[in-house]
Amino acid sequence: MTGAPAHPVNQVTLANWRDPGFGRWSFSHIRQLLPTAPIVPSASPTPLDANLQDLQDLTFDDASGTTHRLIDFLCESQCDAFMVMHHGKLAFKWFDGFGAVDRQHIVFSVSKSITALLTGVLVGQGVLDVESDVAAILPEAKNSAYNGATIRHLLDMTVSSAFVEDYLDKTGVFMAYRRASAWNPLEEGEKTDGLRAFLAKLPASDGNHGFQHHYCSTHTDMLGWVLERAAGKPLNVLMSDLLFAPAGLESEGYVTLETFGAPRVAGGICVTPPDLLRLAELTRCGGANGSTQVVPESWIADFTTFDDQSAWQRQEGGSRLLDDGNYRSKWYQTGFEDKEYCAIGIHGQWIWINPKRGVSIIHMGSRNMPLETEIDRALLAAFQAVSKAVG
Repeated sequence: MTGAPAHPVNQVTLANWRDPGFGRWSFSHIRQLLPTAPIVPSASPTPLDANLQDLQDLTFDDASGTTHRLIDFLCESQCDAFMVMHHGKLAFKWFDGFGAVDRQHIVFSVSKSITALLTGVLVGQGVLDVESDVAAILPEAKNSAYNGATIRHLLDMTVSSAFVEDYLDKTGVFMAYRRASAWNPLEEGEKTDGLRAFLAKLPASDGNHGFQHHYCSTHTDMLGWVLERAAGKPLNVLMSDLLFAPAGLESEGYVTLETFGAPRVAGGICVTPPDLLRLAELTRCGGANGSTQVVPESWIADFTTFDDQSAWQRQEGGSRLLDDGNYRSKWYQTGFEDKEYCAIGIHGQWIWINPKRGVSIIHMGSRNMPLETEIDRALLAAFQAVSKAVG
């Protein structure tokens, strides 16, 4: 995007913004590509007190035995922001590309985990019951895959659905979903009724809700619709009033919108790196920002300790990274020794929390491909090494 105007070959557009080579700019400039709704932060942000450590030369071994120097690994894997807190104090920060303290960066599916924190607030207020049927709140869903599903099924990705989460799809249902979300341009002659209409027509599949973990981004967009209907307010306002402001976030965030104004809460939330770190630390502290209990402690405890792995173990093809892990309320348990838990988004977005060592880490990236499993396996080793080094 250098030059005024940028040369057509280098121009980032709605058609190419996630393509290799374009994400480094676009993931930190979403507002120049898509309509968004603001998420207002706190008038009194929580300070990030610092006790900085020098971790640049920290080395770690990945699962294959290859030794990496932390800074080299972050550079080579297209990391934009990497920040670490230890017992409430900033221990390390590093930025590259367009990553910066004051620049919002899309967090893709970490948006799901943030939306689940908001859900916990509404459950704590009595606005929602996780065992309620989706169609009882949204009658529009009664002829879709969501008929008979509960909010708990949405949260745990155990809806019985034939939807295929294929990030490289160019012609199938996932591309249709992205066009309905306004994340891709329509083909010539096409029109869209928008994201909510797409969700209301999502076909059901054989099988029972609750039996099997089946990762589908659509379930979180449906959850966002449920939250808006139940609370009677737009998602960005709920997120502002009930999460971002009381959590002490400093900078305005935003969420992408489709043509008719529906928010893409499955992947469209954008925040600055320090604010993502504040959300990570809020979670590590049991939902509390100092003396203010923002998310019910019981909600955090449930998704970090839930021990029924049956649905997780039944997922087709097994887990990409966390064979002994679990998935609850849109957060992952790792199954590792320190009982770490995390939030994961494509192209290198992570929240990593080590409760035993009092460590919260955020990683924002602009990798060329949505999923790069070998890099993620090395990143798991990096998270563990950093946690041991600071804690």
